[in-house]
Amino acid sequence: MLEIKNINISFQRNIFNDAKIQFYDSHIHAIIGKSGSGKTTFLRSMVQDFPQLQMEMVYNNKIINQKDDFVKEHIAYVDQLGSYFPNMSIKQHFSFYAQMKDEKIEESEIERFLNQVNLHHINIKKSPSVLSIGERKRFLIALALYCDKDIIILDEPTASLDKKNIILLKEVLLSLKNKMIILTTHTPEILEICDVIYKIENQQFEIEKQEIHDQNEMTDKVKKYHFSPIKYCQYKTPIQWIQFAGIIIISIFILIQSMPLTQSFMNTTEVDPLIFNQSSKEMIFMRNRSGQLDMIYAPAYEDEIIQPMNKDDFNKIQNMDGVRKIETFKVLTLFNPNSTDETQSMEIIDQNGHSSIYSVEADGSRAPAIFPYYEENDFNAHDNGIYINSMLSEIYNIHEGDTIKAKFYIPYQQYVLDMNPYRKISYVLKELELKVDKVLNNDENYRSVATDFMIYVPDHMFRDMINNVNENDEMVPSSSVNRAADQVDAQPYTMDEYVIFVDEDQAKEVYDAILEMDSHYDAYSVYLDYLEIDVIQKDAFQTQLVSVAGICGIALAAFIVVQYFMMKSRKEEMNLLRRNGINKQKIHQVILFENGVYFVVVSVVGLILAYFYQSYLDDFTNMFVFNIIVLVISLFLLLVNVIVSQFLLKDKKHLKNRKL
Repeated sequence: MLEIKNINISFQRNIFNDAKIQFYDSHIHAIIGKSGSGKTTFLRSMVQDFPQLQMEMVYNNKIINQKDDFVKEHIAYVDQLGSYFPNMSIKQHFSFYAQMKDEKIEESEIERFLNQVNLHHINIKKSPSVLSIGERKRFLIALALYCDKDIIILDEPTASLDKKNIILLKEVLLSLKNKMIILTTHTPEILEICDVIYKIENQQFEIEKQEIHDQNEMTDKVKKYHFSPIKYCQYKTPIQWIQFAGIIIISIFILIQSMPLTQSFMNTTEVDPLIFNQSSKEMIFMRNRSGQLDMIYAPAYEDEIIQPMNKDDFNKIQNMDGVRKIETFKVLTLFNPNSTDETQSMEIIDQNGHSSIYSVEADGSRAPAIFPYYEENDFNAHDNGIYINSMLSEIYNIHEGDTIKAKFYIPYQQYVLDMNPYRKISYVLKELELKVDKVLNNDENYRSVATDFMIYVPDHMFRDMINNVNENDEMVPSSSVNRAADQVDAQPYTMDEYVIFVDEDQAKEVYDAILEMDSHYDAYSVYLDYLEIDVIQKDAFQTQLVSVAGICGIALAAFIVVQYFMMKSRKEEMNLLRRNGINKQKIHQVILFENGVYFVVVSVVGLILAYFYQSYLDDFTNMFVFNIIVLVISLFLLLVNVIVSQFLLKDKKHLKNRKL
């Protein structure tokens, strides 16, 4: 027996006031009353709590403290429309309940239960939407029979049914001799089979009919139903799977759009310390070029096209405001300037006398080179020391006190030609031993574009290396030099490239003035070159930001729309879970698990794409930043997902618009 007492339900008015009612095992009960008297509200209150409800339920002399568990194990609820899970086929409904019972159900067994309610030969692989309302209600009763629920609640079971279906429903109800049936109706054919009829009047249940016969008292069987949020996630319609895949695809699209933008942003924010050290800010490289400029001016390259500076222009530059000093400039390399395919190996001898031999790449990009440094360089310690930069130290494992031993190509003579290039230069190979006195930090040494692997020697030592060569040194053969020697006499080699030391705040004015003096004058400043690139990168970033923001804004709107309609379609599904005794916590776990799957899929795919994007750029220096961006965007989209879900699935605080 089920006894419900102290029933108090109030919305805009009192529906029940301290009412009570009893239902008996193996009996059919009807609740009648005027429209709006609270019949539907009361039935719903038996399976679902809401703030405006108070009641006490006692089943077989046991107080029900956990209504969710009680409903899950004992009650089957069928509403006026025969509501079903829209995300499940007829077969999946049975599979879902079988899963909660830790059972498996065969199609033959499903058909047996359907036959008990006069549903023959229906396609169980179809959605219940193909059934009429009457058939749906009988289908739901068949589910209750399979679940072996003790109590079957039917809200207006004859609503929208024709005479034939009413008769079929009547036969089904009469066949349920061992169930407690509770229904609301005004249909005479159904009322005549009811054992007990209650009428709602004055906020109470008044007995209209009571024919209590011997009860087949139902034992309170222990039936444990286990709802698995993870397993439940498989029940989706094809449309819902498409929608779920859609929000994943849109999310990945947004991540893909963010990657070039992230790279562009990093380009605008990354600062190479070599660029902003004091020496680089105050050094401008310059040359007087013969012929047309074929490529961007890079100091220490294309020595053959450099010709002497016009003396008047040289004096003009020397007297410019901000110019402190002008020095000649040259670089000594391990690759043959006349044939860069020829390179020399390098030996590193540590302080213990252990030797390591390194070969260098033919193009010279990883070949160490000797650079002069001057009194004006900020790292000059006036100790005539030999320094190397940190990159050279790291790549070739060179430390302070180690010795670098190698044959360098040193210019010996030049053959001045009346054509472009201006001259041909002969070289000798001379073995040099350079003991490293110090490894410079990135913010100490100056930078040139010749190579990233620099050996710095004092300017006077550098000049001695060039000047102390003679014809007894190992000459480097060159067919182009031999042809030039047949045309003109040899002259001593001259360093005609310059480095100009300027005041930092006037570097731009000096740089522009040099370029305006003559179209053959080339100037290069690491500092000014970066500033120009920085402006270009920031402009490009701003343009890209607007474009990506527009695209991602549209994608985000599409994301929200798809998520909105997906969750809207699931609202009835979640309500039905509540009516089946699945508590809010378990339902939230369903959404949490699906959101977790979404986040993991999007994040993993995003991280993989970020890796391949960095591989494409051949630059993994920003990989950590890319990973963070992927996770932040994924978390943001997850938050949007959760907000939309919570907005649509939140409980109503009142039932103002619901039928009472």
